[in-house]
Amino acid sequence: MIAYIKGSVEFKGADKAIVECGGIGYSLNMPLSQINELPQIGTNVKVYTYMHVREDILDLYGFTSEDALSLFQMLITVSGVGPKAAMSILSAHQPATIKSAIAGGDHKLLSQAQGIGAKTAQRIVLELKDKIDKASVGIDDMPSVATESNAVNEAISALVSLGYTYNESKNALRGASANTTEELLKYGLKQLMK
Repeated sequence: MIAYIKGSVEFKGADKAIVECGGIGYSLNMPLSQINELPQIGTNVKVYTYMHVREDILDLYGFTSEDALSLFQMLITVSGVGPKAAMSILSAHQPATIKSAIAGGDHKLLSQAQGIGAKTAQRIVLELKDKIDKASVGIDDMPSVATESNAVNEAISALVSLGYTYNESKNALRGASANTTEELLKYGLKQLMK
């Protein structure tokens, strides 16, 4: 098992990167969010890896942090979620956003990833919700999304679709006294534009 690779970045693509170490170029499957965190070509980097082995496949996946690698490994334990689906989720959102969504029960955010349907997203939340440390993702003191009103959930989803992160959206709605989705959305946007 290869735990990590230290070397220079030689190539960055949409879903792959090549890191040269000891004269060998390692081709790494990487989520877009992780590729964007790599330094410029020619710069040294440490990439954490996961080797996926099946009888007809030998793939190496790379991550810029142990946190992202750990989340990837958690995602692929969910039935019906393989490395490609986990990569899609990690390409669509940052690890902290994904963890917050899982801990908060927000399967809609997960289903925004390409190839992830509503049922798969719900299964991910169901199987991983108890494995995510809520204190580490900053929602220890917040009510679960599942216990909030539909208006709040809809407002959070609308803000996320506008490009804000799950945490930004949820925090922007704190203290809102509005009751309708439209009022909450206006309140949230006002807070985010400050």
